[in-house]
Amino acid sequence: MLRRKLLAATAAMVLGAISPVNAQTAGETLHIGAAISTSGATGVWGQQFEKGLRMLIEQLPNGRLAGYPVKLTVYDTETNSTRTAQLFRRLAESDGVQVIVTGSNSGEGLAVVPLANELKVPTFNMGAAEAITTPVTPYVYGISPKDRIVVEHILSVAQKRKLTKIALISSQDGFGQSGAGLAKELAASYGVQLVATETFSPQDTDMTPQLLKLQDAKPDAILIWAGNPGPTIIAKNAQAIGLKTPILVSYASAQFLFITQTGAASEGILTSAMKIIEPFSLPDRDPQKALLVKFVNDFKAKYGALPDQTAGHGTDLMAMLKAALEGTSGPLTRDRIRNGLEKVEVCAAAGCRKVTATDHRGLTKDAMALMQVKNGRWVAVEP
Repeated sequence: MLRRKLLAATAAMVLGAISPVNAQTAGETLHIGAAISTSGATGVWGQQFEKGLRMLIEQLPNGRLAGYPVKLTVYDTETNSTRTAQLFRRLAESDGVQVIVTGSNSGEGLAVVPLANELKVPTFNMGAAEAITTPVTPYVYGISPKDRIVVEHILSVAQKRKLTKIALISSQDGFGQSGAGLAKELAASYGVQLVATETFSPQDTDMTPQLLKLQDAKPDAILIWAGNPGPTIIAKNAQAIGLKTPILVSYASAQFLFITQTGAASEGILTSAMKIIEPFSLPDRDPQKALLVKFVNDFKAKYGALPDQTAGHGTDLMAMLKAALEGTSGPLTRDRIRNGLEKVEVCAAAGCRKVTATDHRGLTKDAMALMQVKNGRWVAVEP
């Protein structure tokens, strides 16, 4: 019931419900700032997010959200955490935005947490690392599911499929270390044994030695926790050595570019992903399906390509902002928005969430769907 009510309310915003203008909103503009990577290693994620957000803003009746005209300022972090912090401060202090969205990767997301709280700016963070929102801090909110949720979902899939012996390989960076640590922490609770663990540097170009060690452990499946190009390299290495063991990848690889770069070696690979990757094969009972299908169709019509996961983050940002503003009153201030975010309940691309003072993401593993590469595209499959 909750999800149906939330979906109806959120879909009304995303699909174009009219926001009335009243005396309270007259003369005030909702200024959204974005410090995202549109170039560099994670530039493809930032590009997707910006396209999705600009489309949603264009679709707002009269350009208004909750009655307020919307202005968007975007800066490219160039996938550099130091630059991210500098641009964050610029948005907060020089541009005077009311909210900031940032964290195209976990490194950038972690870099701005202290700054967001110092400057007291409501911040929507796209980074997945659990440490971004745990422990909770006053001004930082997560858009994407945290990596704990995704690890839990993947392990629950392994449990259902009786893949009880898992070999883990992860990248030596913030994202890889966080996910690997959670896999080690949670595996036993799902009846899964990590029979081997290996790591690699994000700059490595051949992981065959690590794969051979994992193969020696005779696992039921191999879990790769890293962002590209690592998983692409590993999948191609696995194909080259004739490895037939099922491969699971983190949701950082749940993008069309992964399939393009990996080619035939991607066939059969499984991932835990946000449902926007392939909403058409979701059951009609899924509360996100209608919203996601419309977003995907609109995005493809506008840009000539399908959206990846980060493109849909704009639906979560806009839905959370709308709910926060409609649930509060008074001048359009940062603290008003922050106070409203403490009790947001919405459904959007990342899932159906209930944000509280003790949970600044508000998502569970139910937000994730199991996807598999079949005939060169991601398809939703039963766990």
